[in-house]
Amino acid sequence: MTSERDIGIIGMGMRLPDSIRRNDDPIFDYLRKHHPDGQNLFTGYDRRHVLAEGEGVLDILAPAARMAIDDAGLTPDQIDLVMGTVSPSTFLLPSDLFALHNLLKLPQTTATLPIVNDFNNFNAALTLADTMVRAGRARNILIAIGGGWTRIMDYRSPQSISAADGAAAVVVGLAGKRQQPRWRYVDAEVVAEQQNFGEMYLIGDRRQAPTSYEVGSPSDPDPLGEDWTGPYFHITDAGLAAFSSFGAVTALLAVTRLLQRQGIPASDVTLTGHQASQKLIDAWQKAISPKSMFFTIADAGNMTVANIPVNLCLLQPQVKTPWVVALGLAPDMTANAILLKSPQ
Repeated sequence: MTSERDIGIIGMGMRLPDSIRRNDDPIFDYLRKHHPDGQNLFTGYDRRHVLAEGEGVLDILAPAARMAIDDAGLTPDQIDLVMGTVSPSTFLLPSDLFALHNLLKLPQTTATLPIVNDFNNFNAALTLADTMVRAGRARNILIAIGGGWTRIMDYRSPQSISAADGAAAVVVGLAGKRQQPRWRYVDAEVVAEQQNFGEMYLIGDRRQAPTSYEVGSPSDPDPLGEDWTGPYFHITDAGLAAFSSFGAVTALLAVTRLLQRQGIPASDVTLTGHQASQKLIDAWQKAISPKSMFFTIADAGNMTVANIPVNLCLLQPQVKTPWVVALGLAPDMTANAILLKSPQ
C-alpha cells in the first residue's frame, strides 16, 4: 500500500555554467566608478557562474533534468508532466520549457506546464506537483528550473552585481520499495503585498524613432513607429526601499507562521532560499535563529529562479536537521516559504 511518506522528491540534478565572473570583472567597471544609489544593499558575492557566449539556459537545464530523471531511477517515457520555467526564454511565447520537452525526448503524452512566478517558480511548482501526485493525477512530475539572468541586466544598475546563472531539476513521485524520498514536501505559507506591484519588473526601455514623425503629427508617437531596448531588470526607488522593509521583515512572516502552524522550533530547522544579498540573509538569521543556514551566495551569486533548487541539490547529502525551510522572494512582491522533511 502506498503511504504519503513514499511521496516526495525522488530525483535531483543541477548544472552551473563553467564560466566564472569575479567582482573585479570589467563588466562591473561602471558600478565601481559611479556607485549608484542602492548599491550598498547588494553584498556578499565573490564568484558567479555565467553562461558563456553561444550558451543558452537550455544548455545547462537539459543535463540537469536528465540527471534528475536518472537519479530517480526512471526513463523519460515515465515522466507524466514537466513544469517549471526557463527564464529568460527565447521567445515571449512559447516558453523554452516546450523545447526542453523535445530535448529530453519526452513522450507525446507528457504535458508541459510553465510556471511563470519569478522568483518563486520552484516553490509554486513543488506545491502543485506534490498535490497532483497525492491526488493520483500524475505519478512522476519533472520540475525543471533554469535561470540566465546575467543576460538581462543593465550593468549600470546596483542589482546587476548579484546576477548569476544556474539550473536544477527534481522529480516528484512515489519512492521505490528500497528507497525513500530525498525530500518530503510538508507545507507552505505565502505573504503577498501586491500594493508593491510595479516596483520591480522586467521590461525594455522605450526608444522613440525619429523617422516616424511628420510635420503636424500628434505629440504622442505612433506605437508602430517606436522601438524598445532589450528587456532588463528594473528596480525603482520605492523597490529599493521595499528591498529592506519587505525582504528583511515582512517576508519572514511566511517562515514564522509556517513553523508555528507545524509546531516546529527554529532549532530543528535549516534555512535556505533566495540569495539577492548577504544583508537579507543576515537579517533572516538574526530574526529566525535557525539551527543552520545554507546559502551559496559567495560562490554562486544570485541565480534568481534557480537559487532554491540548486541549493537543495547541494544541501541534501549533508543536511543535519530534520526540517528545511526554503524562503523564496518574488518582485510582485510575494514571499513563499516551503517546509521540507529531510531524510534524517
